[in-house]
Amino acid sequence: MSLTEKIQSKLGEKIRSGEFIVGEKLPREKDLVASFNVSRTVIREALAQLRAEGLIDIRHGVGAFVCPPPVHDTKIPFLPDNLKKRSDLLELLELRKGVEIEAAGLAALRRSPAQYERIQEAFQDFCGALKRGEDAAAKDFDLHQRIAEATNNRFYLEFLDYISRQVTLDAPRSLYGGEQSRRLDQLTALEEEHRDIVDAIQMQDAERSRSAMRKHLKASEERFLTLKE
Repeated sequence: MSLTEKIQSKLGEKIRSGEFIVGEKLPREKDLVASFNVSRTVIREALAQLRAEGLIDIRHGVGAFVCPPPVHDTKIPFLPDNLKKRSDLLELLELRKGVEIEAAGLAALRRSPAQYERIQEAFQDFCGALKRGEDAAAKDFDLHQRIAEATNNRFYLEFLDYISRQVTLDAPRSLYGGEQSRRLDQLTALEEEHRDIVDAIQMQDAERSRSAMRKHLKASEERFLTLKE
């Protein structure tokens, strides 16, 4: 840690602990130089960093004063209220690509027989919902969650579960490709896209699994783009 960082840390701690209160003027530069036994340049750099943190306000010719604690943005990501535009949903799908393509590859490499059985069951439930003309979006996402579970990395499943509960099941169903239309070719494509993913995971072919998931999510994006604003 440099001298500047050490002084910044010490002064910052005094401010955060309340030793220097809001509105209080810090000691003069020359007093800080003497107190810490460092150069004026080091003190000025440390004060500049504290200012960048929002801890102090430097008034030229007057001195440095302690600021109120910075107010941090507490906006929660992924909530439906934050997804009001078509472009927001497309960007969310883009994020899902980055996560789920790799999840499919890891699932192929790591899945246990029992995990593959759950993937196969979820796939059959999804296909059944399609054939019965039901809203298959929730079944679709169940399948994606079982794939994430098979990565044996809990954060894939937690991430996917979070965005599904907060956003996706309330967003346009076509984001998952589950409720785009009742056209036979659409339903056939959806089943085939998922079958390719499941088959690749069964064969434990990571690259094929990634490719199949990429193809499915790209097709979902294209289906979404055909919707009217």
